[in-house]
Amino acid sequence: MTHYELLGVAPTASADEVRDAYRRAARRHHPDASGERSADAMARINQAWWTLRDPDRRRAYDRSLAPPATPPPPAEPVDDDEPVIIRRPSYNPLARYQDPPRFPWRLMVVLAVLGIAVVMLGVVLHTPSKPVPPDNLLTPGSCVTVQPNGDAAEVDCTAAHDGVVVTLVGFEATCEAGLEGHRDRQGLGKACVRPEEVGATT
Repeated sequence: MTHYELLGVAPTASADEVRDAYRRAARRHHPDASGERSADAMARINQAWWTLRDPDRRRAYDRSLAPPATPPPPAEPVDDDEPVIIRRPSYNPLARYQDPPRFPWRLMVVLAVLGIAVVMLGVVLHTPSKPVPPDNLLTPGSCVTVQPNGDAAEVDCTAAHDGVVVTLVGFEATCEAGLEGHRDRQGLGKACVRPEEVGATT
């Protein structure tokens, strides 16, 4: 099952449609709503959202879904009744001296210059993809700050933050050792956060 099928959207869905589908699926399969038996489904939904929310990761995933190349058609069987004629080339011992093969140096130089020009142009015109801004929907890998009331709120990972979300669990569940549990500000569960140094940035 593809990430698109898991979220119930078409591969051509927009980023907003994918986000809305993820929120619907998260509410339907969250451990608080469906119990701990839905933890595996919630993990797959989180992985699908993590892949599809980022344009670069989504393009790479879409390329991995491309169908394999069609194999060439089988060769036609040879009719045994037809005689096979093998034509042998006539040997000319002087051919190598009369018309020696020439290496296409000019063509190779032109192709090399064009290749270098394309690479240089790509380096000059390349603009790094913009990071996805926080959408206040916690997922594994989200950077968060801890609010005065103990809630975890998503922030840009390039800014100062208190930790990174490792996993999301139900309100009654406990986080693994070394992780701090903070209530998701959206009320979707508890975020298990790996704390970082105060003011650390990625």
